[in-house]
Amino acid sequence: MVGSTGLQPGSVSSPGTPARDTGPDRPDRRDTRHELMTRWQALKSDEPRLRARDAAARLGVSEAELVHARTDAEVHRLDGPWDRLVAGVFGLGPVMALTRNDHAVHEKVGQFEQVQVLSCVGQVQGDGMQLRLFFPHWHFGFAITEAFQKRTRCSLQFFDSAGTAVHKVYLRRRSDEHSFRELVSEYRHPSRWQDLAVTDDAAIRNERPHDDTEQSNPRNQRLPRDGTREVADTPQGWTIGRIQQLRALPEHSARRIRDDGFQIALEHAAEAGIPVTLLVGNGGALQSHTGSVRRLKQVGPWFNVLDPDFSLHLRSDGIACAWALQEQTCDGIVTSVEIFAAAGQRIASLQGQRNPDQEETSEWRALAASLSNHPRV
Repeated sequence: MVGSTGLQPGSVSSPGTPARDTGPDRPDRRDTRHELMTRWQALKSDEPRLRARDAAARLGVSEAELVHARTDAEVHRLDGPWDRLVAGVFGLGPVMALTRNDHAVHEKVGQFEQVQVLSCVGQVQGDGMQLRLFFPHWHFGFAITEAFQKRTRCSLQFFDSAGTAVHKVYLRRRSDEHSFRELVSEYRHPSRWQDLAVTDDAAIRNERPHDDTEQSNPRNQRLPRDGTREVADTPQGWTIGRIQQLRALPEHSARRIRDDGFQIALEHAAEAGIPVTLLVGNGGALQSHTGSVRRLKQVGPWFNVLDPDFSLHLRSDGIACAWALQEQTCDGIVTSVEIFAAAGQRIASLQGQRNPDQEETSEWRALAASLSNHPRV
């Protein structure tokens, strides 16, 4: 049964926190938690399917602040070390891992079978799932038990310094709730109601929007061997500079394709039964699904993969450009399709499934090459 905890009066964030410029729903001062919850309940009543991230934006606060203020659920603030907490997720059994950015949501069901940490970067292996977790970007964590669709739902949710979600873990019906409660008890923050010292959204967006001339980025530059792949698998590869790297590559290594080339590639892979690796990331986490994709569905602006153990929700109208590229790695050539938002942030990446010691399949390479035959839209 979902518990409800009484709240002490106070502001949502510390008095020194800069105010956000948000919109008509935002008052001129910081809400108390009670006021924030009142406005959120009214918004949920009007739009019950609104995601927490979007609701927070509408209310003019970060998602972490909204979670911190909740009185309609049992919420425990968590403390690190984050790598040890994540290692404890293994004991929960099968879970749903969720990583997202502004334009894509990646949901993968599996178990955290192997957790390794090297230089503040965590790597999680599971059945068809891989995570890279960049713990220096993790600043806040919460355990939430709430009523959801006539049942109780438990989750672990982690946020960066601006209060933006970097990674979430949801328990499934076969998960071990007793182990969940033990894990929460072990890593519970000593001060549940201490104000969150969130910063302004510090996501650096210095990648200029793409243009069609690209005259200022000649392709006669050379990158170090594996250079683009090394950056692609870091937080910087999911925030800034990636398009500039692609423009610097020769035409045979990287080329602009039609803006919906990512969706076309997924549709062809589903039809031909070609297994893929699909990645979505942000500054704090990079999550991948490896395997086949089957059920694809467009709903309004959202392009969806709706398979039993994997879901992708891609906001198609957020795609500003798409690229197909071939990169040399220690395991041979990797062919991928990448999509970007208008400000230059990478939204998602699609590759052919391959083992570390094997090259990608010729079927995937031919599929990616065929994208150049589609006219741009």
